Amino acid sequence: MFIVIEGLDGSGKSTVSKHLAEKLNAKLLTTPGAVFKDIRKQLDMVFEHSPKARQLFYMATVLNVADEAQRLIDSGQHVVVDRYWLSTQVYHHWMSNRKCYKLDEVESELLPPDLTVYLDLSVYERIARINNRNHCTLEDKQTLTEHANDELRSFYIGMRYRKPVGEWLMVDASQSVEVIVDNILNSLA
Repeated sequence: MFIVIEGLDGSGKSTVSKHLAEKLNAKLLTTPGAVFKDIRKQLDMVFEHSPKARQLFYMATVLNVADEAQRLIDSGQHVVVDRYWLSTQVYHHWMSNRKCYKLDEVESELLPPDLTVYLDLSVYERIARINNRNHCTLEDKQTLTEHANDELRSFYIGMRYRKPVGEWLMVDASQSVEVIVDNILNSLA
């Protein structure tokens, strides 16, 4: 089983992914991945004036996670991924004012998940959650307007039928983590 958790910043992706992976006894993967945690800010600065180069870096991390997920699935493990193809495409589409690569060939090579869960949360609840974090990036702050929230949400929903999405489930992310995880598990039954 391969499940992807998607949604806007502050929607609870990391928390839900962690709890779902525990419930399923699954391996939890993230994009861009833990190996990039310490250098991600530097890479974002390097690519600051080259959004297409930045998009290609992040897409390379998705390809890497897809390969790792396939290896894990082949060995009999379930996999849960916190952010995958949709997040990479949606945010780069938005950040570059639609001047990004479509990457159809890359998309066709990605391992499609059995289920992509989109955690839907109002901009006001996202603001409250992000303000409670120890850190808030400039990118996070830029998404905290009604206009940005609506545009990003629309991009996600508009891409839900693409190949690297699999089955689509939209979940109200204002619910407790336990209820969200139960909704996901019930959709698998």
